[in-house]
This record gives sequence, C-alpha cells and structure tokens, in this order.
Amino acid sequence: MKIIRDPIHGYIEINEKVLPIIQNPLFQRLRYIRQTGLAYLVYPGMVHSRFEHSIGAMYLAKEFLRYIRENSKASVDFIDEGLIDLISSIALVHDIGHLPFSHVFENAVRLANEIFGLNLPDYGNKLHEKIGIKIITQGLSKEFEKIGKDTTISDPISFAEHIMNGEPKNEIERLGRLIISNFIDCDRSDYLLRDSYYAGVDYGWFDIERLKRTLIYVDKKVAVLYKALPIAEQFLLSRMYMFENVYFHSVVGMYNAIMSYAIAKLLQKEIISLPETVNEILNLIDPLIYLNLDKVGEEFKNAILYRHGFKRIKTDLTEKCLDKIDKSEIVDNIKSLDGLFLYHEFQDIPYKEFENSAFYMYTRDGRVVTLAEISPIVKSMQVIKKGIIIYHESIENSQIVNKYKKMAEECF
Repeated sequence: MKIIRDPIHGYIEINEKVLPIIQNPLFQRLRYIRQTGLAYLVYPGMVHSRFEHSIGAMYLAKEFLRYIRENSKASVDFIDEGLIDLISSIALVHDIGHLPFSHVFENAVRLANEIFGLNLPDYGNKLHEKIGIKIITQGLSKEFEKIGKDTTISDPISFAEHIMNGEPKNEIERLGRLIISNFIDCDRSDYLLRDSYYAGVDYGWFDIERLKRTLIYVDKKVAVLYKALPIAEQFLLSRMYMFENVYFHSVVGMYNAIMSYAIAKLLQKEIISLPETVNEILNLIDPLIYLNLDKVGEEFKNAILYRHGFKRIKTDLTEKCLDKIDKSEIVDNIKSLDGLFLYHEFQDIPYKEFENSAFYMYTRDGRVVTLAEISPIVKSMQVIKKGIIIYHESIENSQIVNKYKKMAEECF
C-alpha cells in the first residue's frame, strides 16, 4: 500500500494492484500534459497536470462505488472490492491518451484538416479516448488482466474498452461508464474541484463529501437521494460557472487558439505527427511543443513563451452574432494571413437530457426521476456559446480586422 498526499482529497491510498499502472512510463507521461491547456497564462496557478487529476478520478471512482454499495444493498451485490479496483483503474487511465495541452491538441487536429487540407483522423474531443483504448489494449493489457483476476469479469481488456468508448454491453459495464462519464461522475467531480483550487477561484466548489454519501443505484441507474437535490444543483451550477468564468475566459480562449494553430502548423510541417504506436505516444508531451514553437513563427513563440498575446476584438461574439459569421470565409482569412488572424468558438451544454442520458434523483416515495423533472434550476440551464476573434498587432488596421470589428459592434 502506498499513500499519495493530494491537495483536494487528502490522503489517497494506492493498492499494490494498481501501482504497476501508475509506475508505467505511459502513465507517468501525464505529468507533462497540462490539465487545462493554456489557462495558466491567465490563472498562474493552473499548472497542474493530467497525472494528479487521474489519481483523483481513481480515488473518487472508488468512493462512489463503495457508497453506492452501502446505500443500495442487495441490488448491487455484484459490486465487490475486485470490481471496484477494476473500474477505478479504468478511471485512473481515462485520460491517458491525452496529447500535448489536452483538448487544445484535439482542436489543432481539426484546424490542420480545415486550414492545411490534411486528412488526419478527427474524433473531436474524443481523440484522447481512442488513443487511450490503444494504450490499454497494447501497452497495459498485462496490468489490467492481473487486476481482472479478482473479479468475475472474463475479459477485463474488453470490459475496459467498452467503458472507455461509451459502448457498454451489459449492466456492469453500464455502471462503470456512469461512474466515469455521466453528468455527475468521478471525472467531472475531480476536475471541477481541482481546477477551481489551482485557479484560485471558488466557482467549482461543491460539497463532494455530501454528494458521494447520497449516491444510490436503483433501476439500473445511478441516482442521488432526494435530500441531496441542492448538492446536485450545486454541482451543475459549479460546472456552469467554471465554464463561463475560467474555461471560457476570453483570454484563455485566445491563447488556446494561438496554440491550436501552432500545433496544426507543426502537424502540417510534419515536425510532429499523431502517434501510430504506443511507443510514439511517449514523446508527445507539452515540452515538445514549446521546443518547436520557433519553427511556426516568432509571433507564436512570443505569444506562448513570453505571454505577448494577440489582440482581441473586445466584444465577445454572442450566439446572435455567431449566426452571421461565414465559417468558410473565416477559414480563408486564417489561411491568407497564416494564423495572424484567428477565430475561436466556445460551446458547452451544462445539462441536457437525451434518451439514455440523464442524471436521476431517488425520491422519498421511491420514484426515480430525472433532475430536470424536479429542479427548475436545472431545467432552465441554457447552452453556453460565444466566439472570439483575435489578430496579431501587425494587421491591426487591415481590411479583414476592420470588417469584423464593425460586425461585432453591429451585433449589440
């Protein structure tokens, strides 16, 4: 048994079964992948990595499952310590496929295809999950098979793959997926608390101790007891506030856009490439990008390394304004100005119920209802959507910049 002292959760126990995963270079690599992209250029404390977030997600997965077992009694007699170890190990590696600067790299792949005509596989913000599955099946299979021996799962590798790709095949896999990826899950719970802590803000705080103690599994759904409705609302509001004020901060978006273009350019120049083998993944860390920024251009190097950012049209583009933007024209402008003009769009859905996708409450009279059915706060949550236009100071008075300045003014 090892102990990790964590600023969010306190002492986290690491058992001997999971230690080989943590010690593996493929997991240690996450120490060099920033959790929140370029947000540290606005919130200096946000230099934390995917490594500690993954440890936190593993810890919360264990906590969630243990409280679910305690609260749900006979309906979850299949949840034993072996299964808890296996599902929490999948939570541990849920982000192991992230490439430099996390979601910024995923956006760069899209840009590389749009701007430079590359034909890279584009899975949107799921690219890291695809790579993560490859790491599990090709680089960590022995570790997962060993952990799986203490369970009733016949094929722990397929079990992990089905949970990671969001295609569970049975009830136990569905439970694993809900613990790791749901409206309220171990991943979001950890990153809200952790990102809020390192940003030095209170937006992401919610009562995690109360939340995890009220989890229950009923009718094959993960729910919270009705008495914890305020905590569930607090969680979703915290997430919304973090997106509005931190993740979607306009200056954070500016630096993420600059870095996305820089990475896209490095892909186009074949200085870096998407990994084809597990071993190639080891070299794809944040420092590799820093070291090659000078090959993109001084403007990008100065922006990222010395925080000499681009200028930004001060008025954020609202959804009303975004509808007027010709995206193909934007792409043409980015091409013609070689990234000195950039557009970045933010979008998130705080909570929206779909078929087979909702979070549930267990009422005092034994009914299972969705959050939106009983919470006006949750029901009223709207899509967060805005855009920013940025440009290098060298094109301040260009016709293109003036056109978009005027358009932004006319939208208000």
